[in-house]
Amino acid sequence: MEPLRIGVVGAGAIGQYDAEEAVKSGSAKIVGVFDVNHPVARNLARVFSARVSPTYEELLDRQEIEAVLLCVPHYLHKTMAIQAADRGKHILVEKPMATTLEDANDIIATCRKRRVLLTVNFSLRYLARNRKAKALIEQGAVGDITGVQIIAHVFRERGYWMGGRSNSPDDWRASREKSGAGLLFMNVCHVIDYVYFLTGLKAARIYSEYATLGSPAEVEDIASVTIRFDNGAIGTISASTIMRGPDQIEERIWGSRGTLVLCPDGLSFYSTRPIDGKRPGQMHQIPKFRGVSCTAEWVRRFVLAVREGKAPDVAAREGWENVAFISTANLSLEKMRPLEVPLFPNHD
Repeated sequence: MEPLRIGVVGAGAIGQYDAEEAVKSGSAKIVGVFDVNHPVARNLARVFSARVSPTYEELLDRQEIEAVLLCVPHYLHKTMAIQAADRGKHILVEKPMATTLEDANDIIATCRKRRVLLTVNFSLRYLARNRKAKALIEQGAVGDITGVQIIAHVFRERGYWMGGRSNSPDDWRASREKSGAGLLFMNVCHVIDYVYFLTGLKAARIYSEYATLGSPAEVEDIASVTIRFDNGAIGTISASTIMRGPDQIEERIWGSRGTLVLCPDGLSFYSTRPIDGKRPGQMHQIPKFRGVSCTAEWVRRFVLAVREGKAPDVAAREGWENVAFISTANLSLEKMRPLEVPLFPNHD
């Protein structure tokens, strides 16, 4: 398979990582770099023997570039994605697709009009642990799903919000206008995506409570969300970036036949059925999985879609539905009541 020739846009910490993973995938070649911080752009370009573009427009004008990898602050996603699509470039964009559903709709409409492919970096669905969890659910380990619990409590120091972790510091994460949301867009969006992926369920109604209690930011650093899924199951999210001490990260999915527990160290499951060669009625632990370079796999799968002319694994719909979940949670807080989650529209 011929490598996809990519222009990286945004050469900060995430851009560096994603570019390295793209090359590691064996299916992509970094041929161009653009960042408004020119020294940072030059440093990244040097690593891949790529050419630096002085402007984004100049990078898009280069005929050899087939796709752009957008690793820029959230508020730039819409404008830059539409510019790329209008120039016929395929688009790999960091999560979230956009900060609002209106912006996401505009991106999707332009990509369809220009016949370019779009993918959002929800690569954690490629974790071996998550693939195993999906297989167990499909084998009937938990039966009909009735409950989902997401717990995600970590600590993020001031530098996280103010750009201290990056080689190109910027405080955009702390701004609601620029980021769209806090910990839900920054971190929990990945879990929302792979819970959708694992279960096949979608949120139908959401009620949320947010606050900013310990961070130098306008966006939330603690959140509680109650979810009614489309099959009637109930879910909860309890998350924060202000819990000092050891991280508390876990997802539980349970149903009529059993329970599945995912954590950073692996997964465990209980089932009333004999599943995967395991005896029923006992808790079974699967502590170790082979390492998977998730972002590299995300890129590889996207390049395969481009070369074969088919839809990517993580396409426009998956990105849009993630924005729909979080924007509905945002609006629920403002209106102080449960809200229905919009359905993916027909963009034709």
